[in-house]
Amino acid sequence: MIILEKKVIKLFDINFDNLTMTEAINRIEDIIIVNKTNKQSSYVVTPNVDHIVNTFKDRKFKEIYDNANLVLVDGMPIVKVSKILGKDLKEKVSGSDLTPELFKLAQKNQYRVFIFGSKEGVADKAIQKIKKEYGYDFPIEGYSPPFGFEQNPVVLNDSIQKIVNYKPDILLVSLGSPKGEMFIYNHLNTLKVPISLQIGASIDFIAGTVKRAPIWMQKASLEWFYRFSQEPKRMFKRYFVNDSLFLKIVVDEYRLKKRGS
Repeated sequence: MIILEKKVIKLFDINFDNLTMTEAINRIEDIIIVNKTNKQSSYVVTPNVDHIVNTFKDRKFKEIYDNANLVLVDGMPIVKVSKILGKDLKEKVSGSDLTPELFKLAQKNQYRVFIFGSKEGVADKAIQKIKKEYGYDFPIEGYSPPFGFEQNPVVLNDSIQKIVNYKPDILLVSLGSPKGEMFIYNHLNTLKVPISLQIGASIDFIAGTVKRAPIWMQKASLEWFYRFSQEPKRMFKRYFVNDSLFLKIVVDEYRLKKRGS
């Protein structure tokens, strides 16, 4: 077990854990080991621009972020802004990049993994793909609940029970944000999973049902534009209405820095 010193950078009123991908995986492994021993539960959040905006608009979402055990930056725009503001975040550790590394960790330690969410059949495609391409044999299952399951107490309880009965070490939730984070936070003590995280479209990327932006676009902070070009109707409000507030948040952060200098 590798115990890492906790290095936190406060930016946009969020306490980011300033870790590289390797350090993040080591931290997650430590959390799993401790929580399996003590029968405790923890969760990870991966804030991107949209999430940061929502922490300013939604008090419950901010509460979820404030209580997260690990906060990893998901988005090159945030990394670049952090450097301009003199609060240098090491690197982007997105859910999409983190998920394959978690599978490597699960294979190494034979952790039990449960994928909750995505469209019907997507998790199965992803599972078949990682087994075929990488020869992984760690225990892994998936379940896609029906749309609106969280509003039906019977279906919600049945969905939770599927996870509880499987007893995963890692829970990967693919319900979209903020629904995924809300699900984990609201049922953390019932689920009793050592580590849980909302992973966005990561499972779709692995399954091949959704294409991810080319590496050059990811590095150029244009991954959001690639997603928009794929689903313009669904993504327009998120990127051009909701996320426009991020500019104001950045300006306010800059003014706060100037007053403190």
